[in-house]
Amino acid sequence: MTAVPSPGNWQTRALTGDEWQVKRRLRLAALLDSPAAFASSHAREAGRSETQWRDWPPHGSAFAVFAGAEPVGIACAWTTPAQPGVTHLISMWVYPAARGQRVAGRLVDAVAGWARQRGSCRVELEVAAGNDAAMRTYARAGFTATGREPFTAGGTVLELRLT
Repeated sequence: MTAVPSPGNWQTRALTGDEWQVKRRLRLAALLDSPAAFASSHAREAGRSETQWRDWPPHGSAFAVFAGAEPVGIACAWTTPAQPGVTHLISMWVYPAARGQRVAGRLVDAVAGWARQRGSCRVELEVAAGNDAAMRTYARAGFTATGREPFTAGGTVLELRLT
C-alpha cells in the first residue's frame, strides 16, 4: 500500500470469521513490517489454516480500520478466564502509509468499547522494547505503565482504566 484516502471516509469495525483473509493479510503484513514487535513470526503464522484464521483471536475479536474498501490497520481484543475484568489489546498494527492519521486511536477505541461491553475494568497490552512510537500512541490514548513483569523480555506492560 503506497497511499490511502483521507480519513473522512474511514470505517472501524469488528471483523467476522468470513473475513479471515483480511485478518491473515493484515497480520502477515505486520509480521513482515515489524517482526520484533510481536511474539510470533511470519513463518509460523503463514502456516495457519483457514479455520484458525476464522477463529483468531480466540476468546476475543479482531477490529480493522478501512479506508474505503482497503484495510489499513488491525488490533485484537482478547480475554482469558484467568484474568476476569481484563481485556488484552494484542496484535495492533497500522500500514506505514496510514500512520499518523489516528488509525491506532480508532483501534484502541474499538477495543476499549468491546471491553466495556463485556464488563472489563481495564485494557492491558505489552509494548516491545524500543517501540517508542507505540509508547507515544498508547500514552496519548491514556495508557500508563503498570510496573508488572512483561511476557517478552524488555517489554513494558501498559493499562487503560475503563470508567
